[in-house]
Amino acid sequence: MFVHVQVLLGRFSGVVSAAAKSKGWEELAREVTAVSGIVRSGLEVQRKWVCMKSGAKAVAVERKKELKITGGGLCSGFNVSDSQQRVLSVIGKVAVEGVDGGFDSAASLLDGMYLNWLCIKL
Repeated sequence: MFVHVQVLLGRFSGVVSAAAKSKGWEELAREVTAVSGIVRSGLEVQRKWVCMKSGAKAVAVERKKELKITGGGLCSGFNVSDSQQRVLSVIGKVAVEGVDGGFDSAASLLDGMYLNWLCIKL
């Protein structure tokens, strides 16, 4: 049985409901139990995924910081493990590094509000 990543990690919609997500995590838990022999609930597997994801992101961010410090040279102590690399490939580059050339829309909104306030004052 294959559980779709879009159901487990996707946003709620007409197709992706809380019930579908819960069912998906339970199905995945059964598959994990079949392979590992360790019985886990869907909620436990979901929490494990969250921990693995945040751990992989933290290592990737620290490694990126270290690369900036060394000017792109060798980076000591921040090797990404195979399992962390697999997690990063699932969540994608944008989840770790953000959007290339992106800007903070909240800051730009505040700047626009400040400019409007200045125009009103003048």
